[in-house]
Amino acid sequence: MKKILMLLMMISLAVVTVACSNDDEEPADENNTGEPAAEETPESEGEAEGEQPEAQEEAADSAAATGQQGVSDDELVEEDQAVATINGEEIPGSSYNQIYPLVKSTLEQAGQEVEDTEAIKQQTLNELITQELIRQDAKAEGLTVEQEEIDNELATYEEQFGEEYATVLESSGYTEEMFKEQIENDLLSEKYMESVLGIEVTDDEIKEYYQTAAEQSEEDLPPLEDVEDSIKQTLKSQKQQEKQEEIQAKIDELRENAEIEELI
Repeated sequence: MKKILMLLMMISLAVVTVACSNDDEEPADENNTGEPAAEETPESEGEAEGEQPEAQEEAADSAAATGQQGVSDDELVEEDQAVATINGEEIPGSSYNQIYPLVKSTLEQAGQEVEDTEAIKQQTLNELITQELIRQDAKAEGLTVEQEEIDNELATYEEQFGEEYATVLESSGYTEEMFKEQIENDLLSEKYMESVLGIEVTDDEIKEYYQTAAEQSEEDLPPLEDVEDSIKQTLKSQKQQEKQEEIQAKIDELRENAEIEELI
């Protein structure tokens, strides 16, 4: 479940964190400035996932547990209800219900107040609108995701969970088609971050991060191939933090040029 939900959490990092940067800027800077953050690299428990990605996974996992822990029915909407339109494209309630617990959990992890459900609703709408704006702009930029890329990503999860795959998918609130669509959107967003915003992590950067962490760690680290994905996400998160102003400026530009109607 955690690995599946990391797809959504990646978007939360790129968008929700930026949108919250005015309120949460100091903690973000503390965690993402200066050194290669070897202390954020796996050093004690399991070291295979890294502290920052693991915290994100825990937030995602707890938010999407069966019954959507910490989220009441009153906070959600009808699955087939449109919650917003962006340039004529509707955002369904099913997408809102999927993202809302993750946004709430992300804000809580950041130490922000989560009692104000109206504020969380607005943040969730902002998240969904930004995702759709990025998706539309990525398409306009000629960025695409091949079916083979989706199939390969899907096969990774099917292999990881084996016979439990269908159960894990259901408990995470996904149908197979919903999950395929989310994979496509996330892969497209990753390409957009790299192509349009220049947020890209190289193999050399990953190796340098790993070597620095190995030198500073008192314990042996797992092999690089076991933590490569985790390190890549950590470095990508740091670069997103460094480019907060640029990302926000791009989001503001997309919003200004879009026709947006919030329906809830």
